[in-house]
Amino acid sequence: MTAETCIVAIDPGLTGAVAFYFPSAPDRVAVEDMPVVDGEVEPASIIRRIRQMGPTIGIIERVGPMPRDGAVQAFRFGSAYAAAKVAVAACEVPYHLVTPNKWKTHFRIAGGDTGKEQSRALALQFFPASAERFARKKDHGRAEAALIARYAAEKIVGSTAAARSGCAGDGEAVASASPDLGA
Repeated sequence: MTAETCIVAIDPGLTGAVAFYFPSAPDRVAVEDMPVVDGEVEPASIIRRIRQMGPTIGIIERVGPMPRDGAVQAFRFGSAYAAAKVAVAACEVPYHLVTPNKWKTHFRIAGGDTGKEQSRALALQFFPASAERFARKKDHGRAEAALIARYAAEKIVGSTAAARSGCAGDGEAVASASPDLGA
């Protein structure tokens, strides 16, 4: 990994977050809540922040509706996921998709509310210089975005292919030649 490597990681959804991780400074991460306006993710804010931080690679959690979701909730969640993908693509950052199961298994994180607290605890352990960003119980979205970035650093950026091409992974190719990690 080079000093200029920056990973943007997005945990989509209204309670999600956007993280920027520089593997050369492994004890800290810049992470903020997903920008939301009138109950919808606001892609222009994500685009501005991505352009400001200048990431070299992106990773977005590949999500879908849960069986218990109603139609309105599923639509909003799908819109948030699409906004995240569009924002990263609009900034011409090569990106990967990773399923929640894939990155959570990597870190041995459970599902549900237990997993949310485990994510927060692990983020506090991995990123002590940024601990204030994960202080509250409701900061689990920030923790998950930060951990997704760490996952990308360990599984994508650290690979030989990533070092050569700037875009690699362990899954099948998806749109814009970005591997899908965990389909």
